[in-house]
Formats: sequence, structure tokens, C-alpha cells
Amino acid sequence: MASKALVHSCSPITVGWAFKEASSEQPFRPVSQFPTVTHLDLMHHSLIPDPARNKNAREVQWVGEREWIYKTTFDFAEASNKDGNGHDKNGARHVLVFEGLDAHCRISLNGQILLRSDNMFLEWRIDVTDKLRTGPNDLELYFESTFLIGKQLEKDQGFKNLYWNGDSSRMNVRKVPCHYGWDWGPTLLTAGPWRPIYIETFATRISDLGIDVEVLDTLDTAIITVSIELEGTDVDIASTLLEISDPSGRKIDQGEIQGRGSRRFIVQNPSLWYPLGYRKQPLYAFTATIGGSLHKVSKRAGLRLVELVQRPLPGQKGLTFFFRVNNIPIYSQGTDWIPPDVFLPRMTFQKYRDWLAWAARGNQNMIRVWGGGIYEDDRFYDICDELGILIWQDFMMGCGAYPYHDYLVQSIKAEAEYNVRRLRHHPCIALWCGNNEDYMFAELHHLEYDPKDENPERWIKGNFPGRYYYEVILKQVTETLAPRIPYHLSSPYGGTYSNDPTVGDIHSWRVWMADQPRYPYQDYEKLTGRFISEFGMKSFPCLRTINALVDDPADRHPQSDTMDMWHMAPEDQRTTSMYLVDNLRYGNDIEAYSWATQIVQAESTDYSSRAFRRLWCGPGKEECAGCLIWQLNDCYPAVSWSLLDSAMRPKLAYYVSRRNYASILVGATRRVVEKKANEFTHVDIKRTAYAELWASNLTLDPVDVDLEIGFVTVSGGSCVHNETRAVTLLPNRSTELGRVDFPDSYRDSSAASSLVVHLRLRERCGSQRVLARYTEFPQPLRHHDFSSVKVSIRPLDDGRSWAVGAAGGVAKAVELSVATDDDNLVDACLFSDNYLDLVPGDDQIITIDVNVLVKIPHGGLALIEKHYG
Repeated sequence: MASKALVHSCSPITVGWAFKEASSEQPFRPVSQFPTVTHLDLMHHSLIPDPARNKNAREVQWVGEREWIYKTTFDFAEASNKDGNGHDKNGARHVLVFEGLDAHCRISLNGQILLRSDNMFLEWRIDVTDKLRTGPNDLELYFESTFLIGKQLEKDQGFKNLYWNGDSSRMNVRKVPCHYGWDWGPTLLTAGPWRPIYIETFATRISDLGIDVEVLDTLDTAIITVSIELEGTDVDIASTLLEISDPSGRKIDQGEIQGRGSRRFIVQNPSLWYPLGYRKQPLYAFTATIGGSLHKVSKRAGLRLVELVQRPLPGQKGLTFFFRVNNIPIYSQGTDWIPPDVFLPRMTFQKYRDWLAWAARGNQNMIRVWGGGIYEDDRFYDICDELGILIWQDFMMGCGAYPYHDYLVQSIKAEAEYNVRRLRHHPCIALWCGNNEDYMFAELHHLEYDPKDENPERWIKGNFPGRYYYEVILKQVTETLAPRIPYHLSSPYGGTYSNDPTVGDIHSWRVWMADQPRYPYQDYEKLTGRFISEFGMKSFPCLRTINALVDDPADRHPQSDTMDMWHMAPEDQRTTSMYLVDNLRYGNDIEAYSWATQIVQAESTDYSSRAFRRLWCGPGKEECAGCLIWQLNDCYPAVSWSLLDSAMRPKLAYYVSRRNYASILVGATRRVVEKKANEFTHVDIKRTAYAELWASNLTLDPVDVDLEIGFVTVSGGSCVHNETRAVTLLPNRSTELGRVDFPDSYRDSSAASSLVVHLRLRERCGSQRVLARYTEFPQPLRHHDFSSVKVSIRPLDDGRSWAVGAAGGVAKAVELSVATDDDNLVDACLFSDNYLDLVPGDDQIITIDVNVLVKIPHGGLALIEKHYG
């Protein structure tokens, strides 16, 4: 075959890049890094301040409305192998590849315009075989203002798009929606070559290696269809060797394909891939090689059966909504994911690894990649494959009524095909989802949306034509290219309306959101659904993050103009204050106020995630099957719903979620029964308190435990009653453990409010270790005096563990920290637990792992604490 002599190669174009504002007389300046975007390079040369500091974000808004030029010169040395007509004898092709351009870009090579890009989520490929010069070649990228282009496109269509968040014109272009601003992030409209650029040289290349895995219900056989797409010369006759290696690296099968096509392999007794917390995550290697070694492509894939189960729920309305992996029903618990940095090229493999390690340490088995951000980097999904984190993958549309135009139809289809092909082999991908909240938007804005209307021609003529993208284009793309991965039209979506709690998933925002009732977080048990894919409570970042970015101490105040900029949504300040006033006694300096907001977030996370998990009750009783907290991460310093702030520092709620996502959980819910002396009285009412008890076991085996119940006075810390019950927790479900009455002298609800209910689950056999504990407090916390308690911290002999205890009362919200001003040391310390509730006599052991790259001070670590009250 003609291409035997030419080995595939990639030549990165990473050096020599310079940039300038297109209309400026200023000279070109070298870029700060590559890939890059405008703001990074402008900051590097001190042409703009860091937007995250102080009030600088206001000063850099002009950047998004300017045009920018990036250019470089690269050498091309072509081996002399031409025939008399100037054609390469081996059919060599040279393709200029842009993995990502942000976003509207005019690409020129040696003064010739080759292409205009208009989609940030696509890879762009240009055959430059006949355009390259031997020696220096000039490559120029002229980035227009996507913001202004979007505004013009919106004007040209004759109507303004309806939307939430950002700017209405964002829906006319294919750029990261949240770059236009969101209710947790700033408006920072970047431009630039945000992903790698290179020259790909080949005669024949493997353009796609598809891996379709069918695991039989018996789980003893995996049928794997490997498909090959080729590009170049001899694509119909090229021989491709396919090899499969098991997780140990041992080759277990191989076969050949002539030209384009597919080949089926059967693996008996496969090592199956499971989500985090169930079993291991073995990965098989699939390698395709053309002609010995002319081009080799390798991918890793896990063998697993994933299903979305929606079936009637006996005795209840609606349907279930749960994932089943390898025949195991999964209680999905995790978070939503936004872009991890507002300036995307700053993300490194290590940063992805660190973010996702926090999720895995937090017992999260699912992350939803939200539809207002990006289709993440390949490294993100590779890490999720390794860690066992399932991915709910939104397509990048959300919070509005997207218009229908031919250019958008073509662009969105190409974007979907590219990204589905890129991601479909990952075992972590559990769901494709059409958008974020667009059906909810249509309902709330009373758009022309009738779920019973199945005529797409009518859809595109109405004011909610976006459903054509979700119900036709995206559905067809996923069903064609990745048929074994479920597709869901939207989040939320299901039932007679999009946020129906009995069908599909819901976004539970009646706590917090200003356009909702803003119910008390203690009411979360009334706000459940079949799968809660968004909910949360905002809080301030960690104090060290605030202090590092607000230079003037006078501006470090909750009501300062500077701190107002950290609130990204209308009403945020008022909503934050409302939940604080309702629940806590708190100070108003920045340290006390920010810490109080984190307590509220932590308590809200506790009430919600416990209420949802309690409803996972086993086969036929999957009343709630998922709990995804909005949100894991921040891309920018803000008052937000994140569990970790933009500096990757855990907030107090992180530790609550980690405990509530553990395999074993125990809970108590306080109830009050009223008995009136007569039907009319407002006075003669007897109110009696008791507590409902329950526990959850997400392991696949029953667990025998002793349930230890104690009633302890908030002030003084006296245990006025305790008892132990032997119970068995059935596998993969919650178990109701009956009720316990308050002690006789505290039976009246007013007296009961002086007590906490303290629970422990202790292993009945073996080590008798404590598997879970929970302290249920009378509400609201502001009504109670916690001043009598003293907290002690006692170092243990191993040098990395401490016993933390309470005396003289019950301790609420005990936060431990390392006694040092060294931020590097503090950030290097990983606590096994934090944000503790303590009762006398139940010391908790806390361990700290320290990053090996950070030196521990002579004499070891010292811990300090603070607690509510």
C-alpha cells in the first residue's frame, strides 16, 4: 500500500506565540503560556489587574468587546518525496488541528484566510498540505468579539431571546454560557486558543476508535464491538490490528480489520467496572494500529452495564428514576460541576486530579457536568474512570429559550457528534442530558410548549424551538453514536411538568432561591423527589481566601462594596441574612459573618441530604434515588453554593456531605404531637415530643449493629436517659428503626427543646467500632445557649491523630484547624473529619494526612478549635 513509509506524527505549535489588541498601536507581546486566553496574557504583562482581586472585575469588562490577534511562526521541514507534479508519492497529508478556539476566529496561514471558527466546543481541522511552505510559516488567529457577534445575530433575528443569567445574546453563539456571568460567577468574556494546536501528518490515520460494550444481564459475558474510522489514502484497504489487554496489562485478544469497519470480541467472565463505594474500577486497554506502526491509537474502557430505571413505584404516583450498574441499584450521591477555572487554560492535570480527589474522599459516586459550562477535558473523564465517579453529562445549553437557525442547527449537531464520539468510551459516562432547565424555563415563562405536540415543524415556528435540539438532534446523535448510554431530555425533566417530584429529576430550589418561597432548610423533607439533581445553600468562602484577595482591611466587611461584588445574583445579600437571622446568633465582622454562613450551609446540607437518602428504601421503594448538591467547585472567588471555594479549600458543608455520603448513616427526626383539650382552644394544648429513628446501609451486605440512644442536655451536657437496641441494617437501603419517646420529665415539647438526641451505630461483632453517629439538635439553634461547653483536643501517640471531646455541655459546629499562619501548611493538611458535634463522653478521633511535599514544623502539628456559641 502507498502509505507504508509514512508514520503518523503530531508537531505541536506551542512556541513563539504573541498577541495584541487588533486595533491597538501597541506591539505584539509574548503570551504568558500556551494554550491561553486574553485575560491571562493581559495580566501577565500588567495590562489589566487580576479580576479576582478587590473590585478589579469592573475594570476589565472592555476586554470581551475587543478584537485580538494571536500569531506565531513555525518551521516546517518536509521530506523531499515529490513526484514530477509536486504531489507526495506516499500521499502525505498535513492537517492543522485546533482542539479549541474561543470562539469566533479567522484563521490565516501565510496571509491566506483558511477558515472562520464559530464554536468553542468543536475541534477544527484544516488540510494545509498544499499551503505549507518549507521553512518558516506564519500562523495568525484573529479573534473577533463573540459578545458583539452574538448581539448582532440577535438583532438580525428580529427578537430578543428570553433567558436567565448572563446576556440574552449568549444563545446565538456557541461559547461557554457562564462566561457571560451566572448567579455564582463573574462576567469575564475570554478569547483565544484555549486548547492545543498542532500539525498532524499522515497518509492514513485512525480518525475514530469506537468501543461499544454490551455486558449481558448475566454479567458473565461482555460483547465488545470495536469500530474504526480512517482518513487519508487507502482507507478501503488499510489493515488495522486491534488488540485488547485486560486490567493487568495481559493481551487477551486481537483481530484485524480491512479498511473502515468493525470487529466483535467476546470477553468471558470480565472484570467489571463499578462506581465508587461498590467494587473496583478495572480498565481494559484497546489499541488499534495501522500497518505495523504507522498510526496507533489507544483508549481505556471499563466493562459495565449501565441502565436508567424508570418504572412504576408500588403504592405511589409516578416512576422511579435510578441508575443500575451491573444489576446493582445505585443510590447516586455527589455534586454538580461547573468549569473549574474562569480562565480555562490554567487547568492542569494535577488540578483536575486534586478537585476530583476531594469528590472521591467525600464519598461522591456521581458528578453532573452542568450544561452552562464546557464538555470537560479528556483528563477529567480519565480520572473519573479511575476513581469510579459516574458522570451525568449535560449538553452545553441552559436557562433560556434558544432560537432556531440553520447555522445553530448545524453547529450544535457537529458539536454533539464530536463530543459524543470523544467521550462515549468512558465507563464513567452514565447519562447524556439535553440541557439545563430549559423546559422549566419554558413552563415558567408560559412559552408555546405542549408536551403532547409531537410535530417538530410546529415547534420551530413557536417561541420554544429549542426543543428541536433536545428532542431531535441530540436524541438522534446519542442514540446513533452511544446507544447504550441513556439520554434524558433535560434537567429537570419528567411528568406533567419538568419539576414533577414523582417523575424524572428535580431541582429543589424552594429553599434559597429569591424567586421561590425560601422555605426554612429544616423543611427539606417536604421538598424531595425521585432524583434531586440540584439543591443547595450559599455561603462565603473561607476567610483565608477572602483575606488573600481583598487588600484593604476596611473592605473586609460583609456589607462593603467590595464584598458585594462577591455576590453574583440579585437578592443574595438579603437571602443570606434571612437564613442567618432565622437560625443563628452571629457577629457582623467578616470572620464571624462568613463562618456563620458556612454553618448555615452545613446545616442545610445536613437536613437535605439526610432527608433524601432516607427515602432510598430498597426494591420497589426507591422513592428518592439521587442527591447531587449544587455545587462541588468554584471557578472564581464568590459567595456561592460550592462545597470547596475557588482556592480548593473545603467549607464546613463538605464534611457534612462526606459523612452523609458514607456507606452507613444514622438519623433522627424530632416530632411533636399536639392534643387539644377541646376543638376550639388555643391554650389548653398538650405537646409531646418523640424522635423517629432510621439508618441507611449502602453496602451490599446486611450489617448487625447496636443502636445507642442518648438524651443529653444542651447546657451542662448531662445524659438524662440512654438505651441500646440491637438492629440489623438491610443491604442497599434505608431501614426505619422505630421511634423513641423523650424521657418522662422532658416529654413536653418545651422541655424537650433543652435536649439533643445523640445516636451511635456500633458494630455488634468484631472491633465494636462506631460506624456512624448523629446528634439531633432542637431548632432553631439561635434559641439555645451553648456557652457552657468546653472543647478539649488531646494529641495521641501516633503524632497524626487527636481525640476531640466536650465537657460541661453539648458542642455544636466544632471546627478544627492547624495553628499556623502558613497557608501552604494549612492547605497541605487533610482532616479525616471536621465540623463536629460533640457530647460529653463520646470523644471523636481525628487524623490528619499531610502532603509529603510540605515540611511539618519541628515539634509536629498543633490544633486549635472554634465552635458555635
